[in-house]
Amino acid sequence: MSRYIFLLGVFLLMSCQKKQIQLPQVQEAKITQIEDYSEVYIFYEERTGSAKLNPNGLISSTHWVFHIDKRNTLGKVAKYLIFLQEKKRNPRNPHHNPNSHNYWSVADIPHQRLGFIDFTENTFLPYAPQTAFKESEPLIFAYPDGFRLKKDSVEKRSWEESDVLKNTSYTWIFSGDMSFQQFIDIYDNRLYQSIGNSISPIYITDIAK
Repeated sequence: MSRYIFLLGVFLLMSCQKKQIQLPQVQEAKITQIEDYSEVYIFYEERTGSAKLNPNGLISSTHWVFHIDKRNTLGKVAKYLIFLQEKKRNPRNPHHNPNSHNYWSVADIPHQRLGFIDFTENTFLPYAPQTAFKESEPLIFAYPDGFRLKKDSVEKRSWEESDVLKNTSYTWIFSGDMSFQQFIDIYDNRLYQSIGNSISPIYITDIAK
C-alpha cells in the first residue's frame, strides 16, 4: 500500500512519481478507517483532460479503495468502474472474495480527514435510449443542477425538491458530462442522506470509449 499525505482535499501520492489527486469533497464521511485493502488511482491529465487509470498492485481478495480525481468527468471514470467491478466480481477468479467491498476515498473537509464511501452494492452500466427498463421503476435523469423525470414535460427540477423522490424506486441515469465531484455531491448528499434509497444499477450516459 502506498504512503500518502492528506492536505486540504489533495491526495499527494508518494509512490507514484509524486502525482496529485484532488479528491471529491464531502461535509462528513461516515467511514474513516479501512483495513486490508488495495488501491486504485484514476488521475486527471491536465494537458488532455483525460482520465488515466493506475490499477497496479490490486489484490482481488482485499477491499478496493478508488482514489479518483474530482476533476474527471463521470463518463471518463465510468469505463474504469465498470471494467474493475466486473473483474472483481468474477467468480472464476481464484482470489474472488464475495465479502470484500469497494470504496471511494473522499476529503472530509470540516474534519480535515480522509473518508470513504462504500459503493459495493452499486452496479454501473452504460445507458442507451433503446435499453429495456423495468416498467415498475420510472426513469430519473440526474444532472448537476437538478433532475428530470421522463414522464414529465416540464423543465428540470431542482435538487431542493428531491423529497418528492422518497418512497419510490427509480432507475437512475446520470449524465456522463458531470464531474466526479458533482456525482459525489448527488450520490452522497441527495440519494442517501435525503432520500434514503439504495440504487442499483446506475446507468451513465456518454461513457468514454
